[in-house]
Parts: sequence; C-alpha cells; structure tokens
Amino acid sequence: MELTNVTTLSNASNTDLSRCDRHCRMILISLYSVVLLGGAAGAIAMSYLMLKRNSQSIVATIVLNIIVLHSILLFSLPFRLSYYVLVVWEFGSFTCRLVSSIIYGHMYFTFVFYVAIIISRLLMYFKKPQTQFQKYHVVVLSIIIWMVGSVIFLPIFFLQYGTNPSYSEQQCFEFHKDLKHEGFIILNYSMIVIMMTTVVTLFLIQMWVIVQLIKALWPDMWTHQEYRAQIKSFFFLLIIVVCFIPHHAFRIHFIQHYSETENSELVLYNEIFVALTTACCLDMLCFVGGVIH
Repeated sequence: MELTNVTTLSNASNTDLSRCDRHCRMILISLYSVVLLGGAAGAIAMSYLMLKRNSQSIVATIVLNIIVLHSILLFSLPFRLSYYVLVVWEFGSFTCRLVSSIIYGHMYFTFVFYVAIIISRLLMYFKKPQTQFQKYHVVVLSIIIWMVGSVIFLPIFFLQYGTNPSYSEQQCFEFHKDLKHEGFIILNYSMIVIMMTTVVTLFLIQMWVIVQLIKALWPDMWTHQEYRAQIKSFFFLLIIVVCFIPHHAFRIHFIQHYSETENSELVLYNEIFVALTTACCLDMLCFVGGVIH
C-alpha cells in the first residue's frame, strides 16, 4: 500500500512537471550552470581585486553589496539544478519557498544598487553639491536599502508566498498559482510600473548626458574620465534592459492570460524569463575581463 502511494505521488509529480519538458529543462540547466560557474568565478576574482586595491570609492562600496547579493543567489542555484536534473524536489517546502524567493529578492535588490550607481554618476556629471559623498554616506545608504527591502520582503515570504496547502512537497517553483490572489497581482503590476518607469527615465537622461559629452569632447572623448564614467553607467543600464526587462514585459502577458487548464505553456516561458534574470551575475566577469574596467 505504501509503495503504491509513493508511486502515485511520483507519477503525479512527473505529470505536473511535464509542462517543463526535457527541452525546457535542458535550457534551464544550461543557463543556471553558466551563471553558477561564471558568476562564482567573477565574484571571487572581483573580491580579490577589491581587497588587493583596497578601494574606498562610492562605486566600490555599492559593488561590494552586489557581490554579496550574487553570492546568495549562487548558493541557491545548485538546488534549482538538482530539481531540473532529478525532476523531483527533495528538500522540503520551506527550502523550496526560500530558494524560489531568493531569485526575486536578488533581482530587485540588485536593481536598486544598479540604479544607485547610475544616479551617483549622473549627480557627479551635473555637479550638484550633494555629490560630495563620503564613504560612510554610501554605507548608511546600503544599510537602509537592506533594512527597507527586508521589511518589505520578509513578511511577504513568511506570511503569503507559497503558503497554499495545495502545493506538493515534491514539486517546486510552481508559485505562479498565487497570481489568482488580487494582492499578488497588484504587487506584480506595481513592481513592473516602477521598474519600467525608472529604466526609461534613466535611459533618456543617460543618453542625453552621453550625447552632450560626445559633442563637447569629440574626437578625444575616450581620454576623458568623465565620459568613461558615464559609459560605465550605461553598461549597468544595459544589464537591466537585457536581464530584467524581458521578465517584467512578459509578466504583463503572463498575468493577463495565465490559466492552469488552458495556458500552462506560459509557465514554461515564465521560468525561462525568470532564469534569464540571474544572468546579471556575470557582470563581475565583465569588470574583471576589462569590458568596463
């Protein structure tokens, strides 16, 4: 009798996961493997360089926060890889919720720190008095970001995220079913509007600044530190556009058309777009490799 129940549960798990078929799992395994290896190498190498140079700059302090965020995400990726390789979750429901939530927490915290770098560079260009930051100002800002983010994130995680009793302990990353709740729909739309508005605004300002610098410094703009600093900021905007915006753009379609019975294939695409957000962990390889030194 016990063997029959286990077999039935296992078959049910495989059936539910069939919406992410072998081809889907290979895409996710490949992407997460690249991010895990490349992200770990970049974080270790960048940490070594920062310790060696003992940089006290504002950007270096923010980058340190980003490395911490990347490290937390990278520690969670082996759990995801195990699930897609074995096609069964073996670590319990709480760990599933934790691993699933880390990827979203990482995305939004990283986004905030990217924006902090971009805004600090823009303020320096406009030569506002407020740009005379000391390192302790950035440390205080970092602490505030972590505290405010935790106050918002932790209650959602412990009280609402993935707490529906219908979720199976042998499945994971199926929490899109929570989108049936109005509160989660409002939260998702709010995050989409905030991110899209922020990115468009910063992109337009950043492009205007770069164009003005090109006009003023042509043809020797690459010899000027001010121009190179703005190009570095544009690099962070590109990371946001490539890694984060596709997920949020698709999220609008997903929320509007998702149905467990009719549009389950959307879950497959949603998982791939979620996985794409982790590719931002490769940013430190770009630093170390000299793409944005």
